[in-house]
Amino acid sequence: MNILIVDDHALFRQGMTYILNEMNPDVITLEASTSKQAIQIAQDDPNLSLILMDLSMPDMDGIDTMRVIQSKVPTIPIVMLTASESLLDMKQALDSGAMGYIAKSVTASIMISAIKLVLSGGIYIPSAMVRVNQNADIDRSQHYLTPRQTDVLRLLLDGQSNKQAARNLNLSESTVKSHIAAIFKVLNVANRTQAALAAKKAGL
Repeated sequence: MNILIVDDHALFRQGMTYILNEMNPDVITLEASTSKQAIQIAQDDPNLSLILMDLSMPDMDGIDTMRVIQSKVPTIPIVMLTASESLLDMKQALDSGAMGYIAKSVTASIMISAIKLVLSGGIYIPSAMVRVNQNADIDRSQHYLTPRQTDVLRLLLDGQSNKQAARNLNLSESTVKSHIAAIFKVLNVANRTQAALAAKKAGL
């Protein structure tokens, strides 16, 4: 399993390499100190399983870099791993397609748990985002989801694919897709990341 660490500080990249090797001795870490290097590695390495991206890079903003990589290699999950704990940065990153947002201030155990969640297909939403904006509109929207839609939403929150959710709920994949479309409409969201965030806010 190859994981790319994108950060302009060599000491941090070395520290992350140590943490990732503690998580899984079989992990092969790759390093990029610029966004340009990250984009090139993402295109060249067919075995890349995950990208850990700093938000603040010297040559290109981390979110812009993520968008470029997503346009070229959309199958690689990207997690923002950054010093910024701004809720605005968190929301922008997740809305732009990041599969997680990890602050550098978290403990190594939380970081490993978040990375494992993303590697298993889930989305890591920082607790700071879950605690804020617990508005009544989202809570009320939960009442308009059918029990089956709620089941589907919980599986999406666990990171399951449409096929996995269909198998677990004994439904056809097309039925699951229909439920997902209905869930997005009820929650007023456009993608799985936003749906996961809305579900967290609603206490699912």
